[in-house]
Amino acid sequence: MLRRLEMIVAIDQHRNFGRAARALGISQPSLTRALQVLEAELGVRLFERDRAECQPTEFGRIMLTRGRRILSELEEARREIALLQGLETGEFRIGAASFVTQLWLGAAIGKLMAGHPRLKVRSTERPWYQLADALMASEVDVAVGEASELGATPEIVVSRLPRRPGVFICRTGHPLVGHNDLKMTDLAKYPLAGPMLPRRIANHLPAQSAMGSLTDGGLSFHPAILCESFAGIGDLVEASDALGISPRASLVRLRQRGFAVLPFDAPWLCTEQAVMWRGDRMNHPALKTFRDAVRRCEAAAMSGRASSSGNP
Repeated sequence: MLRRLEMIVAIDQHRNFGRAARALGISQPSLTRALQVLEAELGVRLFERDRAECQPTEFGRIMLTRGRRILSELEEARREIALLQGLETGEFRIGAASFVTQLWLGAAIGKLMAGHPRLKVRSTERPWYQLADALMASEVDVAVGEASELGATPEIVVSRLPRRPGVFICRTGHPLVGHNDLKMTDLAKYPLAGPMLPRRIANHLPAQSAMGSLTDGGLSFHPAILCESFAGIGDLVEASDALGISPRASLVRLRQRGFAVLPFDAPWLCTEQAVMWRGDRMNHPALKTFRDAVRRCEAAAMSGRASSSGNP
């Protein structure tokens, strides 16, 4: 029955028998016969077929809903069995926002691997606003990134990192350089280059200006120049009048590269990073080791003891 459930899920995903059969690694006639046998056992038709596309019937939608739930539970059972086999045989999946990926995540993974060289680690970079969904969909075991928007997801455990102040930066020849009493209205005349910003920062930025605009009813701020790469942001700022945002801890490296830090006091411009995992799942054995490594590497990077080539 499990194999048949996998088959109907594949048919629904691809909406075509040929593509579904190729994804399953079987012939199309075998897939068709398996579906016919299942429909005969149930006494109902699960899919309406035509040459272009097949669509689930009402009965098919019931089977798909239940079937996906059964397959998900089976996958979770397999995961827990693999976890009990120990650190040396399992896979540890990390989802991380661009900020941490480009600044210090690699060092944390390196420390984890130094103690467990046979552990399989898979790290993927995701926008901060997709981390909670990735955790809840069991796509990752742990997430590292912005944690200010998790109030609606009580299943997620949040281990917060220290807040780190940020600054606005620009090129040394920028028109704002030399002004000591800058206001937001002054900054709002120039485009902002950076990633999507969370509501806690969006609330302090002008809703519609050269800097960018509010999106989703004020839930986030879309910079005029959307860029997830810190190296790319640095290049943009260096070559134009665009402004950027950077951790204050990077002041020495910023000035070495030739950027100017604008004298604009913004206590709200700070990081809200955290290590996050689901409290309703069995924890991966590597979680504690990784969490400790993250704290050490983040502290080192933010104190200037570790370099980061990706920082502007």
